[in-house]
Formats: sequence, C-alpha cells, structure tokens
Amino acid sequence: MHWPEPAYTEPSQARAERAPTKGGAVRTRIALATAVAVIVVVFPAVLMSFISSDAAWAQATRHQAVSSHRGADVHPAVRINDALMSYSQARKVAKMVTYSNAVRAAQQAAFFQAVANTMPAAWLATAICEEGGRNDPYAGYFGILEWNHFDGYPTAGSAPLSVQLAWEARYVGGPPDAPGRCHSY
Repeated sequence: MHWPEPAYTEPSQARAERAPTKGGAVRTRIALATAVAVIVVVFPAVLMSFISSDAAWAQATRHQAVSSHRGADVHPAVRINDALMSYSQARKVAKMVTYSNAVRAAQQAAFFQAVANTMPAAWLATAICEEGGRNDPYAGYFGILEWNHFDGYPTAGSAPLSVQLAWEARYVGGPPDAPGRCHSY
C-alpha cells in the first residue's frame, strides 16, 4: 500500500520559510548578545592599547609596601615593579624573601628572649602590648608619652629599662590587673 504524500499548501510553506525554528532563534540571540559584548568591552580596550604609549595605562594607583605602625622600622617605601620576570628570577626572589623573613623572625626571637631575660615577667606582656616588645625611641617599652624628663632623660625611649620601670612604679604602681593588657594613659 502506498500512502499519499502530505499536501503542502502555499501558506504553510511560506510560514515555514520565514519563521526560524525555536532553537535557531535562541542561537541568533546568543550570537548577537556576544557580538555586542565584544564590541562594547573588548574593542575600547584594544583601541586604548594602540593609542596609549604607557603600558600600565589602566592602573589608577601605584601600590607601595609601607608600615602603618608609628615608629616602625625606618625604611624607605618599597616600590612594586609591575614588569614580568622569568621563572628563574621569580624563584630567586622567592628564596631571598624567604631568607629575609627567616632572618627577621630569628632576630625578633633573639630580641624577645633578651628582653624576657632582663624584664620582669609581670611587665613583659604589657611591653609587648604597648610597643610590640621593643624600646620605642620616644615612648620606651611601655608607651610612656608623659615622660617629662623623668630622672634627667629627655624621652622614655632614651632611658634604660630600669628607669622606665621606676617611672612605672612611681606613676602607675604596677602592671595592669590582667596580664597582657595595655595601659590607658
């Protein structure tokens, strides 16, 4: 038995030719959206890279590594270089930084050990809280800002630890009640 072919009418054929399939319409919309995004985002960036003579034209700020602690290590600000480096250079820099950090940690540990051997245990936590455990040139170990030439020294930092402890004994009386708590002068 032979089945008859379906009848195609002119209106149904015209509709099929002018209306794309549902999947085709979605693909067309995605392609148009992608083209618009490329034109809006990528084209200006590429154009600016050709026009600009500075390689870092897009950077609004230059970053500097600086310390925010007053009286911290006095070193000039370190500028970060944005230039690319080879893998071997990066490894060399990483080794130098690791070594530098290890040396600094060892120096701090030795310093805290030396301070711990000379400073009374009750005051050690306060000294670490106030000035990070170091003798600040102006405020000393305990952050003493109202020194007023005590015992003839111009600042607390210029006086030896024994004189700073004498000032603390005279004006404060002793370490704070809770160990490791900072003063509130």
